[in-house]
This record gives sequence, structure tokens and C-alpha cells, in this order.
Amino acid sequence: MGYEQSRITEAEGLAIVGPRLSKSTYLTGKQCHLRLWRDFHTHGLAAPVGEALQLVFDTGHEVGKLACRRFPGGHLVAHDHKHVPEALEETRQVIEAGAAPALFEAAFEHEQVLVRADVLQRLPSGGWRLVEVKSTTKLKPVFVHDVAVQLWVLRGAGLDVRDAAVLTLNKGYVYDGVRLDVDALFKLRPVFEEATALLEGIGGEAREMQAMLSQSEAPAIAPGSHCFTPYGCPYYAHCTRDMIQPDHGIGELPRLRDSRWAELDEAGISEIKDIPDDFPLSPLQQVVRTVVRQGSIQVHGSLRKALAAIKPPVRHLDFETFAPAIPRFAGTWPYQAIPFLFSAHTERDGESPAHVDYLHEGDHDPRPTFAERLLDAVGEQGTICVYSGYERRMLRELAAAVPRWAKALAAIEARLFDLLPVVRNGCYHPDFRGSFSLKRVLPALAPGLGYEDLAIADGNMAAAQYQRAIANANAAERQQTFDDLRAYCQRDTLATLELRKALAALAPASPAPAPSPR
Repeated sequence: MGYEQSRITEAEGLAIVGPRLSKSTYLTGKQCHLRLWRDFHTHGLAAPVGEALQLVFDTGHEVGKLACRRFPGGHLVAHDHKHVPEALEETRQVIEAGAAPALFEAAFEHEQVLVRADVLQRLPSGGWRLVEVKSTTKLKPVFVHDVAVQLWVLRGAGLDVRDAAVLTLNKGYVYDGVRLDVDALFKLRPVFEEATALLEGIGGEAREMQAMLSQSEAPAIAPGSHCFTPYGCPYYAHCTRDMIQPDHGIGELPRLRDSRWAELDEAGISEIKDIPDDFPLSPLQQVVRTVVRQGSIQVHGSLRKALAAIKPPVRHLDFETFAPAIPRFAGTWPYQAIPFLFSAHTERDGESPAHVDYLHEGDHDPRPTFAERLLDAVGEQGTICVYSGYERRMLRELAAAVPRWAKALAAIEARLFDLLPVVRNGCYHPDFRGSFSLKRVLPALAPGLGYEDLAIADGNMAAAQYQRAIANANAAERQQTFDDLRAYCQRDTLATLELRKALAALAPASPAPAPSPR
């Protein structure tokens, strides 16, 4: 993202003073003027781009290049953001020549708003179709605004645009493993009418942003929900650095409806402890309020009854997956999660927990070997503890992908025991802070066991690192990443093991199950 300090120009009889905007900076300004101002004046305050976000950017470039294959004979305007005049001139010449059926990255400018159109397709009946390529499978409202600002610029620059669409990946496309069908891989979503309806306000908004950016002082905008919609703001930590946060704010109440939040906000209540006793809360929300007031853990369900279903030898299982936007293996679709790593701990009386794992180190389909190694690792007996329903879903997809092991994988699924609902329905600790994620629950119930010492500390980073490692030709770097991935996945199953022990220690304080009627 870059800006070019502009000249004073005349357009539609209005003087425009300020920097040149791009499509992306215009959309940034629609989300928050302060974010846009910081991008221009104090960009160094932004949080660094992490591994997972960089993977999103890289995926977008990969999908964009592949989408061009749908438009054979198209002309790429290759001049980058450092050569804007050349890109504008090349676009003009190619359009006037009238030979290219499509243009990629065509450059247009109107009222000092510059856009690069992903695809401009020449229509047989005359005029052009604007196509915006997105590396998602859904049509989001922000995409329509994205198209609208381009449509406004293209029409302002004199181009006859008669149609507009967003090209997304098609979740229903299944790769046959032989030839990637780019026509079936993508789904064209018409948005011309919706985008046209937004045109009227774009010019005024753009001029307002340009005027705002010409000011030396940042606009006074307080943090709020707009900081996260439609995209997370990289300046949020900076903007909130001096804010005094509630000790236990009402945002920690699980599943608090917007209307209830508004009632509390209108009453000036920001702390959970200050919520009146007669304020309507769900049973779990009431437990959270009580725990916050008391400052100590509360067992509010029958942990003994829940944990009684666990049978030895007790095993603990965790999967790591990656989800390529463009399917790589036969029978897969865009963004299907592909398991590449598992960790399993087994508890037996009188023995130290035994650990085994499997990491797929090749670039071919991991699932057949993954399934075989998994069957060996968990045996045929004992409860298999997991945290959340993710492993259950992955086992079902794995069974569909490897039919010869479907029956055995179904038997593994039948042995799964999810600790998440045991925690959610059985106990609450102030340090959960409204979240039942393993990384929030674990340090509260099993202090001293966390993820801070690991090079890879979350699933999104694991997926990103794995995909980079598979493509890395440096053997030493690949091996280091593989070691880091194994350490992370092993920590997850060690975490559920320690969590089960902690819950068992709390079980004597939980209500005993009612006796069965004779």
C-alpha cells in the first residue's frame, strides 16, 4: 500500500487537494478515517504482519494469477505502483487498440483515485465487464463496495462498463487429481446492480478522505466495533494503549446479546460485578457474574458424572491441518482441511504418559499414510480425549477420503470424548475471561503449562509454517520447522492430559449424580 502526494486538480468543477487514493485505501477510509490517516502519516505504528496474515496475502496473489487463465488472450498491465503513469498509458493504448479480449491489472484514475482492475473483460455486445477476484468462497458486503469504487473510477475515466461481478472460489468444485478446471474452480457472482446503487456517495467520500489526509492532526475517533469490521485494524493496540480496561468487562459474558449489551451500556455498566442481580442473564452468565464477584473458581455442574464416561487406557489426540485455497489432492475442494500432523498421549496406571506422533513430510496427499499411522497410535481400546469437535469432523472427512479405513476410523470416532463441554458445563474460573478455548482454560486450571516457550503457538501459524516448509528447499530449515510443529502438537495433547487431571481433582467438589431409579 502506498500513497503519492498529489497535485491540485479540477474534476467536475471541484478542487481536490490531498493525496491520491487507491481502491484499498478508500476501503480503509470507509472502515475508519483514523486508520487511513495513520496509514499515510504514522504507518510505523502498525502491528507487524504475522505468518497467518501473510499466507492470506500470498494466497490472494496465487488465486488472482490462476483466475486469469479463465480469460485466454488477456493482456497483463505489468507496471507496478512505482510506475503509475506508464500503467495508465499502457491501459489506454491496449483498450484503444481493440484487440485484447481482456485486461489484467488495468490502471485507471479519476479525481485522484487510482484503481487496478483485476480483470476487464470485453463484452461481445460492446462495453466491458469488471471482474474482481477474491480468494474466498463467499460473497461479502465489502466486496460489493470494492467493485463500486472501481466502477466509479472506470466510468469517471470514460470507460463503458456495462456489467460487474465478483469471482470467488467455488466450494462445490472437487478436484479430480488430473487437471485443474479453472472454469469450475471459480464462481462468478453478479453484483452490477448492487454496486451501481452505491456510486452516488463515492465521490464525496473520496474528497472527504483526501481533505482529512491533508491535515497534520489525526482525526479524533475512539476505538469501537469498527476496529474489527470488516477487517482487524493493525493500529488497535496503539489506539488502546492508554485505555483503562475493565477488570472483568461485560464482554466476558458468554453469548451476550447485542440488545442486552446495549442495555448495560446505556446504564453505564462496564464491569460484570456491577450487573444488578435482577438483570436477565442466562444460567452460565449468572455463574460468570458470581465467579467474578467471588474471585475464585466455581464448580457448577457434575464433573464426576461427566468424567465417569472416560475408560482406560486414557488417550489424548490432537490434529493439525492445512487448508489450501486451490485444491492439491484428488477428491478435495477449496479450503478443505487436510490433516498433516497428529499427536497422541496415552495414560496407563503406574506408567509415565507415552507419546507418539506422525508428521507428513512429503508434498503428496498426507491422508492415506496419516490414517494408517493414526490407527496404530490409538489402538482399539480406551477413551480418546479431545478438545472441541474438530477431530471428530476430521475423522469423518478422513474416512470419506480413505474408504478402506472407513470402518476403523469410525470406531476411533466412537471413542472420542470432548473435554470442552465438560469445562463449559462444569466449572468456571475468573481467568477464563469469557472464553473456553484451550489456551485460555489450560493456564487457569493447570498453571505452569502454556505455549509461551514454543516457536509455533497456534493452529493458524502451524498451518502457515507447514505450507512454507513443504515448499522450502533448505533441508535444515525444513527440519527445524517440522520439529517446531511436532513440539506444538505434542503440547496440545499434553494440555488435554493435564486438563483431565485438573478436572478430576475438582470432581469431588462437584454435585454427585442422582441415583438411578430402581
